[in-house]
Amino acid sequence: MVDQTPNLGAWNKDRDALERMPLSGRGSDADASNLLRFNRTVMQLIARRERQPYAEYDRAAAFVLTDRAGMDAVPNEARREPLLNTGHHPLTGRIHFVNAAGTGKSLEYVGDDEGLFDKLTNIGAETRPTLVYSPKPGFSTLSWYPNGIVDEENVELQSVTKEHPTVERITEVISSLHKGYLITPDLMSADNNLWVDPTKGWAQEHTEKRVQSAVKSALLGAFQHYTIREEQPGKDGRTDLEVVEDQDRPHNEIVHHAVLELKVLREKGSTGTHYSDKKIAQHIRDGLYQAYSYGDGRNFREHMLCCFDMRPNNLGEDVVFGAIQTDAAKLRVHLRHWFIYRSSKHWRTCSIQLKLNANRD
Repeated sequence: MVDQTPNLGAWNKDRDALERMPLSGRGSDADASNLLRFNRTVMQLIARRERQPYAEYDRAAAFVLTDRAGMDAVPNEARREPLLNTGHHPLTGRIHFVNAAGTGKSLEYVGDDEGLFDKLTNIGAETRPTLVYSPKPGFSTLSWYPNGIVDEENVELQSVTKEHPTVERITEVISSLHKGYLITPDLMSADNNLWVDPTKGWAQEHTEKRVQSAVKSALLGAFQHYTIREEQPGKDGRTDLEVVEDQDRPHNEIVHHAVLELKVLREKGSTGTHYSDKKIAQHIRDGLYQAYSYGDGRNFREHMLCCFDMRPNNLGEDVVFGAIQTDAAKLRVHLRHWFIYRSSKHWRTCSIQLKLNANRD
């Protein structure tokens, strides 16, 4: 058999240490959409600036997502700002034309908030994705206009203040993802569908990777001041997802908030192969042990086992985790369960049945 292990040249002698070394996680949103990266970059840039003792809070600012071609259309008087993302340059009283990494050009405007919006319109930027920064010490906000300021009704208000990634908040984020995108096949995107054939119960071959990708994106959007790491190697294995506070922090001050172990509970595989109850039970227990060992060995504050259930019947969290609940409590692993239905009709039928059963009780 041909050895396919990559040659690391002069680093071969250090291969074991390199393979065990956790990745920094910086740049972990590189595979996210430009809109999501843009939001995170601007949020982190503003937080970085506001940590400076000389930060300005006088006037609003706008950040306009601008690709390389769009930079050519930026007014000539705009100033090139290659290091804007460092937080060392003033933000207020300006319109910043930036890419998803936070670099680009800046243009001053005259007047108050109305002057800012008038300027955006007059230079033809009113239809571009825009974040409007309204600064106030301790209470700064960002108004997100995905279709530009011309679409005044489509705006989302975001707080610049950090939202801590507690177990409860992480659960809410994943529950929202589940309800909006994963609960039935009708809601799943074509490139991230979890089913080969839901009528037969056939799940995609790489279902857990697809779930991981979806959960990662949701966490990236919810916790914009934090790094969401995936597949971090260690002597105990690779973590699925980590929520880490490492932005602008030295290595010895990084805070490891939560580690998430994700498991998909399938009835059948992509070719119809059946998974026995015994095998599924072992899969759940393996997840418990992984969540504990990863979290304990890497000093995470919270350990979570998140199961996505694609089997025919929604047995409920108490039944699914019945065999491991006592051990999970001892190991301080939080157990979470989301059921994925095979059709909208399947969801309606189960929901009605659960309601009827509750009324009988």
